[in-house]
Amino acid sequence: MLRFFKPLEAVKCFIICAVLFLLVFNAPIVQAQVKVHDLGKFKLEHNVRENTNTDALTQGTGNWPQDVYWSGNFNFQYFGRYVESWYDAEGNLHEKTSHSSTTFRNQEGFFLTEYRRFAPPVVDVFADGVWQVDSRHYDGVVDPSIPSDMMVVNKTKFSPGLWAKVKSYTLSNPNHDDYAIYEVTYTFTGDNDNDPELEVDTDYGLKGVYFVFAYNMADIRGTWIQHSRWYASAEDDWTNWQTYTSTLVPGGRPLEIIYEWDGDDLGTTEFEPGNTGPNGAFDDTGDPRFGIGEGGNNPMPSAEFTSSNYNGMAILHADQSVSNKSDDFTQPYSIITSVNVQAVWGNIFGNGLYPTVWDWANSGTREDWTTTPGYPDDPEVLIGDMPHQAIGPYDLALGDSVTIVLVIATGAINRDLEIEKGLEWRSWYRGEAGATFDDAAKDALLATGKDSLFQTIDRAYWAWSRGMDVPDPLPAPNLKVISGPNRNDLEWEDMSDVGDPDTGVPDLDHYNIYRKRGSYLEDTDEELRESGVHERWQFITSVPASQTTYSDETVIRGEAYHYAVTAVDDGSQNTDGLFPGQKLESSPYKNRNLIPVKAFQPGENNTDHVLIVPNPFISGAQDFNFFGNASNYIHFVNLPPYCKLSIYTVTGDLIKTIDHVTGSADAEWDQITESNQYVASGVYILRISEATFLDGSKLPDAIEKFVIVR
Repeated sequence: MLRFFKPLEAVKCFIICAVLFLLVFNAPIVQAQVKVHDLGKFKLEHNVRENTNTDALTQGTGNWPQDVYWSGNFNFQYFGRYVESWYDAEGNLHEKTSHSSTTFRNQEGFFLTEYRRFAPPVVDVFADGVWQVDSRHYDGVVDPSIPSDMMVVNKTKFSPGLWAKVKSYTLSNPNHDDYAIYEVTYTFTGDNDNDPELEVDTDYGLKGVYFVFAYNMADIRGTWIQHSRWYASAEDDWTNWQTYTSTLVPGGRPLEIIYEWDGDDLGTTEFEPGNTGPNGAFDDTGDPRFGIGEGGNNPMPSAEFTSSNYNGMAILHADQSVSNKSDDFTQPYSIITSVNVQAVWGNIFGNGLYPTVWDWANSGTREDWTTTPGYPDDPEVLIGDMPHQAIGPYDLALGDSVTIVLVIATGAINRDLEIEKGLEWRSWYRGEAGATFDDAAKDALLATGKDSLFQTIDRAYWAWSRGMDVPDPLPAPNLKVISGPNRNDLEWEDMSDVGDPDTGVPDLDHYNIYRKRGSYLEDTDEELRESGVHERWQFITSVPASQTTYSDETVIRGEAYHYAVTAVDDGSQNTDGLFPGQKLESSPYKNRNLIPVKAFQPGENNTDHVLIVPNPFISGAQDFNFFGNASNYIHFVNLPPYCKLSIYTVTGDLIKTIDHVTGSADAEWDQITESNQYVASGVYILRISEATFLDGSKLPDAIEKFVIVR
């Protein structure tokens, strides 16, 4: 049956269909292949092109926190090469050239490969009367010897004449799950396409090469207005850089950290439409939520801070030269924070100060935010800030290679503070008595995210300096989630005999159980409430290591639920981590069920007490209807185990038939007719027919009426 599509859904469908067409009929589309780091709070997409782009319908290269809707914060990734001089295979001299993206072709040996220390857990869900596999089929490599919990390796080609191996690493240790590390090794071969001929003269080589890394960093949580495209999502953001001395790696390199944060959008002058209030003119730093939906047109002043992140990048290692692989502490050679995406497209850096981008890279300048147009009051002057770091110069002969390591990371205040302090700020904005958490207090709190970011990058440097040998938690257990009668049941893998990943000694202490009601992600449009109350992933309970089942009886019948179970060690094998003796928890993100389960009541042995809930159904009566994605559903309860549900208009027109075969007392209807249209306001009739009990005995037909008000 075709489903009724809203306009945006139709656009998404068209894009998906177009991609599928290209996948079938155009082999080079393999360049769009993506692997996803999903072990920790920071979720990273590693794209085979190494030049990824966030558009209106995707959530970003990097997402933090990954369990929150629209949480993208690294929206465009750029790996470039600026070369002083080189000759092509025909003997033509090229000077001060700029190269971006890959020249990858669908060639054997050049592809993206995913490695994991442990195979991802298998999640099975029993819902709607059938078992369903809820975890993706893993087609990567399981290798316990890899340096991190997850590693993606991309072997690709870059112009001019470079082969590259790009490795990305993430960890599941909860002290190290807010960042991702890239290790990039370039080797000069003279070849950058899929034929056997060389494109670059290998006798001359490459002279004066700068390797350039850049990110558009912009927090796109919050209102839809930030979801347009990656350059528009940063209209009110600032970027800067700062030297940070590691506290965890004494004598280590000075960390030149480029970072981004949300500024004040001068075009946003009121928080609530038509309400300037006693404090109506406000500083929107942190983006207190004021709207949702397409275009941000639906007012929703729930006020939590949707852009509290400080996003950043830093170089962790750069080879001294092609022959000296020790870390060059003087790199990066040049830094610029005041470049935007239009300048990248036009190869114009420094407001036209440099004849070419190679001249900028070779300048040795380190420009901070004081060079940014609009500084310090108007960040909207420069949209889509995209800071660059240039490492070099290197001269490469045939076979020479250079390795550079960088980290991208996020720091922010925690979600509880985003919500709690957002509501306090809203009270101040509205002029409520006793409210004192004003713009200045808000901005000061948000600024502490910078300290969090710098600490996270320091932890990444510490981990890299140890070859990423950090204490590792146990893997996430396999999980079964079962929709049951008036409860939801969980069964999971026994981890009591599983050895610690580092020492092999079994060290399980207990299991933690988490639950989310409604949508799988937090803060979907359907779940947001003006009251500022949020439906969050919540810790339910801990159970001992000897227990591998749990029944959740504190559920609302007919509501959707998602679960996760983690294994927590006893800390005995954590002897040299940041916090020796700390109990470490497996990833809470790996075995969550995407398919929801709903507790039900077993079918009745009669048709005398069937109810329609809510009745009447009133569109927009948020707290009186069902929650989240089910907010538009009508539920039929106290049904027999098996029956046919027929819905008629008051004039007798049949508009929907539902075969109820789950054995439960509950069924639901999304108010969409057989012709894929939402029903209008009116009185409707439900007929229960062909009803049977569990023993096969026949039950009488029944009629019920209900009302829909739109």
